[in-house]
Amino acid sequence: METTKLSKRTLFAYGCGDFASNLCWTFIGSYLSVFYTDVVGMAPAVASAIMLIAKIWDGINDPMFGAIAERTNTKKGRFRPYIFYGAPFLAVLSVLAFTTFGKGNTAIVWAAVTYIGCGMLYTVVNLSYGSLSTVMTTDAGDIAQLNSYRMMGTNLSSVLLNAITAPLLMKFSGGAEGYTAGAYTKVALLFAICALPLFYFVYASCKETVHPPKSAVKVPVSRSIKSVVTNGPLMLIFLIQLIAMTAFFGRMGVVIYYLMYNVQRFDLIAAFMSLPSLFTVVGILLTKNFIIRVGKKKMAAIGYIGAGIALILIFIVGKTAGYTNIPLLLILHCIYGFFCFSFPIPMAMVPDAINYEEERKGIRSDGTSYATVSLSTKFGSAFGVSGALLIMGATGYVANAQQSAEALNGINMTTNLVFGIMFLCCLIPLFFYPLNEKKSTEILESLQKKRALREAEIEN
Repeated sequence: METTKLSKRTLFAYGCGDFASNLCWTFIGSYLSVFYTDVVGMAPAVASAIMLIAKIWDGINDPMFGAIAERTNTKKGRFRPYIFYGAPFLAVLSVLAFTTFGKGNTAIVWAAVTYIGCGMLYTVVNLSYGSLSTVMTTDAGDIAQLNSYRMMGTNLSSVLLNAITAPLLMKFSGGAEGYTAGAYTKVALLFAICALPLFYFVYASCKETVHPPKSAVKVPVSRSIKSVVTNGPLMLIFLIQLIAMTAFFGRMGVVIYYLMYNVQRFDLIAAFMSLPSLFTVVGILLTKNFIIRVGKKKMAAIGYIGAGIALILIFIVGKTAGYTNIPLLLILHCIYGFFCFSFPIPMAMVPDAINYEEERKGIRSDGTSYATVSLSTKFGSAFGVSGALLIMGATGYVANAQQSAEALNGINMTTNLVFGIMFLCCLIPLFFYPLNEKKSTEILESLQKKRALREAEIEN
C-alpha cells in the first residue's frame, strides 16, 4: 500500500505549529521562574511547588484529554478542531501567567491558577498538534521529516525569542533597574498575538488522512490507557523523553540565572540563549536525512552523548577557569546546541510504538499514546526547573543580590553538570528500546494488509 508523500508546504506548515506554541511556551519556560522569584517576590521553594503541583495535575489531565481527542469524530478530524478553538484561549492564558494580582498569598494563588490554566490549554492545543504527526501519513520518512520540521520550528522560535526577549524586556522596562512586571506582560502579549495566525495556518494546511478502521469497535478509555501503559516500546520512549526534557527544559528555565550572576554579561544574554537554538537547527538540517538511514536509535544516542559532554565541559570551564573566557563558553554552547538535533527523534518513534500495539492487540490509541509521551515534556520542564530552584536555594541563592561563592557554584553545577549527566542517562532506556527500522517496517506492512482485508470484508 503506497502513501502520498507530504508536500514541502505541508511540512513547513507543520513546523510552524511548534513555532507558534513556543512563542507562548518558551517564554514561560525561560522566564517564568525568574519572574516569580525576582518580580513577584516568591521564595524559590514556593515557585518550585507551584510548578510541581501543575505537573501533577497534568499527569491526570493529559491522558484524559488524549482519550477524549482520539474519540472525537468531526468532518475536520479528531485533532484539528482543538487547535482551532483552543489557540485563542492559550494565547490569553499565556499573557495572564505574566501578570501580577494582589500580594502575598493572593499573588501566589493567582500565579498557580494562571500557570495551571495555561498548562491545560497548552495540552489542548499542543497535544492535538503533536498528534497530527501520527495521522497525517504512514510513511516513515515523512513522519521523521514532520518531527524534524517541528523541531526546527521549536528552535527557530527559540532563536528569535532569545535574541529579542531581553532587549524587549529592557525597552518595555523604561530604563528601570531590572525588568518590570509590566514589561513581562507586554512581551507575553506581543508573542501571543504573533502565535495565533500560525496556529490557524497549521489548522488549514495539515489534514488528517489516517483514521481508525471503519470496523473498529469503540474501546473503553480504561482499556486504551491499559494498552498504553503496557506498551513496552512506548514506555521506554516516555522514559527517554522524560530524562532528556528534564535536562533540556530544566536548563532552559535556569540558564538565565547562570548568565545574570555567573557570566555577568547582560549584553551577551541574547547571544548565549539564541546561539544554541540556532545550532540545533543547523544540526537538524545536517542530520535529518540520516535518521532513517543510520537509524533513530543510533542518531539519538550520538545526540545525547554530545549534548551531555558539552554541558559537563561548560561546568568544568566555569569551575576551574572562571567565566571570563567568553569565546570558549560561546563555542561550547554552540556545540551543545548542535547535538540537540536528537530531540525530535523520540517523537518520530511514537508512531512505531503505536503501530506495534495495534498489531499486537488491535487497539490504536493515537491521542492517549501521544498524550502519555508528551507528559514527559511537561514533567521535564517542571521537574528540571523546580529541582534546579531547590538546589540553588539550598546552596545560598538570594534574588536580586550579590551571590556568594557557594551560590555561584550551585548555579553552575545545577545549570550545567547536573543536566549534562542527565543527558548521558538517556542512553540507559535507549539501549533497551527494541524497535529498529526493519522491525517497524514489517509491523506497518502487516497492519496495512490487515486493514485492507477488513475494508474489503466491510465492502462485501
